[in-house]
This record gives sequence, structure tokens and C-alpha cells, in this order.
Amino acid sequence: MKPQALAVASLLFLSGTCALIFQIAWMREFRLVFGASTPASAAVLAIFMGGLGLGNAVLGRRADRHPSPLALYATLELAIAITASLTPWMIDVIRALYVSLGGQMVLGIAGAAAVRLTFSTLVLGVPTLLMGGTLPAAAKAVTRAEDASRRDAALLYGMNTLGAVFGATVGTLVLLERLGTRATLWLACLVNLMTALGAFGLSRRLVRPDARAAAALEAREAAGGGQATLPPAFVYAAAGIVGFAFFLMELVWFRMLGPLLGGTTFSFGLILAVALFGIGVGGAAYTWVFFRSPPTPRSLALICGLETLGIAVPFALGD
Repeated sequence: MKPQALAVASLLFLSGTCALIFQIAWMREFRLVFGASTPASAAVLAIFMGGLGLGNAVLGRRADRHPSPLALYATLELAIAITASLTPWMIDVIRALYVSLGGQMVLGIAGAAAVRLTFSTLVLGVPTLLMGGTLPAAAKAVTRAEDASRRDAALLYGMNTLGAVFGATVGTLVLLERLGTRATLWLACLVNLMTALGAFGLSRRLVRPDARAAAALEAREAAGGGQATLPPAFVYAAAGIVGFAFFLMELVWFRMLGPLLGGTTFSFGLILAVALFGIGVGGAAYTWVFFRSPPTPRSLALICGLETLGIAVPFALGD
């Protein structure tokens, strides 16, 4: 694992920190508009994650073709800082519009859900789409032909998620109380700006992986490389199902623990931090557990099976 991968991983740690501070701040702001119900929280969470997924798909392809992926990452971070800094004033406008429409009492459950999704998209769509492109751009910048097990990519993923844990914890327990919601959000924008400047500086010194060697590796992997392979459509479907299950469980855990911990932003932040901690540790641990061989369908099945047991056993044990 090369030092440049560790340097990019540190930038992604800051990206993850800012992203979750943004999410916590936005959730708190939208609670003052839509209320603290589970459907209202789910609408904001759906748009947040939808923007990340769409950005990953759209901007990830652009990162593959970009001559300097790390410079693209820096540009995205700069754009995130600018667009996120404008969201508090956009929420003020959304609040006035939602109140003028009469809220759920006038719109009904279905109408209010549609309006929440629409308004959340208007506020969060652009910054979350940009966030979705940061990890693919950073991963492309450090991908090495000899890294058949994708250890560097796993390290970036793990560090990005552990940064999210740090952001959710510090944002929930420290920054919101001491600075308030909007000052916390603008502080995250400042950190995003500093991350962008650091990435711009690093992009000038970064040694790009050999494109021909990387292409040869991809060709070998496409040919099978001696390992059992899965159709891309199956992998995409599996990833979608796993993501669906995780965020479904996040809402279930929030609803179940609400009566015990209280249905506040603090409870949501703590549950989110613990769930993301598991993901971050898993991503980082991959670099040591599976480093001797490339990923296989068997390892995917094993991990999914263990995840199923981890979810089901606590419920089977009862109260």
C-alpha cells in the first residue's frame, strides 16, 4: 500500500466527516419544517442517499475518463462546499412554501410525502449528487494494476466511512450543542473547502498509475483470471439489495430505540454513527482479511450470510 493511497484516504476521511455533519444538520433543519415523524425522516434520508447513488453512477463514469481524477475530486469538494453553504437559506424558502400549502393536515399523507420528497430534492439534490462522485474519483486516482484485491479501494471506502462515523458523533454530541445547526453546517463547508485545496495540491504531485497496466489487469479480470466471476447485473442487484436492507434496518433501529433513547436528533446521530462504524471497520478490515486473493462469489455469499445472522439473531432473542 503506497503513501499516496494513505494521503488520499486521509482526504476521504475528511470528506466523510463533512458529509455526515451535513446530513445531521439537514435532518435537524428539515425536522423544523416537516416534523419528526419516521416518514418525514425517511424522505430526507431517501433523497440524501439517492443523490449519493446517482452521483456515484454519473460522476464515476466521468472519473474513469478524466485525465486527473484527483483534480476532479478536488473540484467536486469545492462545489460541495459552495452548494451546501446555500442550503440554510433554501430551507427557509422551503419552510415558507410548505406552511403556505398547509402541511400534512391539508395535503394528506400521500400529498405531504410527495411534497417532502420534492422539496428535499430541491435543497439536497445538487450537493449530494456531487458527494456521490468523490469516492469514485479518489479511488480512480490511486488504482494500481498490481492491486488485484482492490486493497487500496477498500482502504478508501473504510476511511471515508470512519470519517462519517466521526462526523456523526462529533456533530451530534459536540458541534450542534455548542455552535447551533447552521454554524455547524458552515464549519463543515469550511473543512470541505480546505479538503479541496489539499486535494488540488496533492494532485500536482500524485504519481498516476500506469494506464496500460491497469487496462491489462481489467482485461485479465474480464477474462476470468482463474476465479469464478459473476455477471455485472447480478452484482448490481446484490449491492442494491444489501443497501436496501441496511437503510431499512437503520429506520427500524431508529423506530425501535426511539422509545428508549428518545426520538431526538441525538438518538438518530448515535444510531447512525454505530451503524456506519460497522461499515467502516468492515471496509478497512477487508484490506487485511482478503488481501491474499481477489474477491470471489463465495466470499460475497459468506459475508451476506453473516450479515443475515447478525440482523436476525438479536430479534430472535426477543426483548
